[in-house]
Amino acid sequence: MMTAERAFSGGGETLQAEHLLRQLTTSGGSGCFKVSVQEQQWFLYLDQGGLIYATHTIEPGDRFERHLRQLSYTVPSLNRELRVQVQQRWEAANTPTPIYEYESLHWLLRQKWITPAQFEQLVKGLILEVLESFLYLKSGQYQLVSYGKVPIVSRFDAAELIQECKLRIQQWLSLGHKIVSPFQRPYFFRSAQVNLTPEKQQRLGSMLRGFSFRHLAVLLNQNEITLVRSLLPLIEKGAVVVREPQHPFDLLPSFDTSLWQETAPAVAEESGDLGSGFFTSKVPNRTYRIVCIDDSPAMLNEIKRFLADDAFEVIALNDSVKALMEVMRLNPDLILLDVGMPNIDGYKFCKVIRNHERFKSVPIIMVTGNTGLIDRARARLVGATDYMTKPFTQEALLKMVFRYLS
Repeated sequence: MMTAERAFSGGGETLQAEHLLRQLTTSGGSGCFKVSVQEQQWFLYLDQGGLIYATHTIEPGDRFERHLRQLSYTVPSLNRELRVQVQQRWEAANTPTPIYEYESLHWLLRQKWITPAQFEQLVKGLILEVLESFLYLKSGQYQLVSYGKVPIVSRFDAAELIQECKLRIQQWLSLGHKIVSPFQRPYFFRSAQVNLTPEKQQRLGSMLRGFSFRHLAVLLNQNEITLVRSLLPLIEKGAVVVREPQHPFDLLPSFDTSLWQETAPAVAEESGDLGSGFFTSKVPNRTYRIVCIDDSPAMLNEIKRFLADDAFEVIALNDSVKALMEVMRLNPDLILLDVGMPNIDGYKFCKVIRNHERFKSVPIIMVTGNTGLIDRARARLVGATDYMTKPFTQEALLKMVFRYLS
């Protein structure tokens, strides 16, 4: 392997990503093909020319959660509690290698939460998403390095995956020049003149508030290309405005036609049911009760403003002592809990709540200005589901809320 490492490294002004990967696979290469572009890295794991896994450093946890959640619609055992358990396992392990996602999938396989076929489906889907951006890398440093012991369950033919990935990108390109990334964020404006009932306008307005096309497709259990295509008439009319990807997804390369000679743009056809992908979803449209506990009235008002929507009933409490009894009575679907409160701080509050049988599985999101790993670990120890750092955007809060409510 050391000879291969010395022989296969380089980079600089230009990078022919696809050519290098094909060269590695056809020569039967083994190792981790690592590509660095500024501060971001792509890792493609190979064994005897076959692809085992692929990942990159831009929100790997988000990517992993999306693919697990997509499968959960057909595999009920992959429920929210199990997905949180998997997430907490790798956070607790603090594994320095990017292969932890693959190791987490392998743990699910060993525990028989998923079948070998489902494991392969998940791994393939994750590889394809990583290849989607990898193929567009035009510059960077690369090398083939050895990796530790990795359980090899299946090997994928790189040439076949590249072709499948190109076909998928071509579908995205066919949507027209306004769609350049699956992480673009559509927003709906109710004032626009569109042929939609008030109920459907409300549904669109509720969902199109910061989620990317890719996240929306998972939330609604829809094919992402079909979903975007259903929005094209609204985009053409100006009723839906498409914004740039939120950071750090803006670090991923945008789609362009450099991989193809010609791409036919999609036609935004008129329809009596614009945005139909949002109304064929089987995801229930219900109101969720969210309790926010914080001693800062300004922060409570900000959270209420961010979550001002018919999908949420937001109850703000600014006294942690009184909040203990109120939470028992209110029986919320989710709790947003400030860490630094007088009398009973967030850690003590969370521990008390978790000891109550009724709140064993209610998502509790700790909200704090602290960014240290020790604070995050302490939150996990008292039973917090997740952790948000102040200040946060509306998009970040909505993403967190929908992650644990739907």
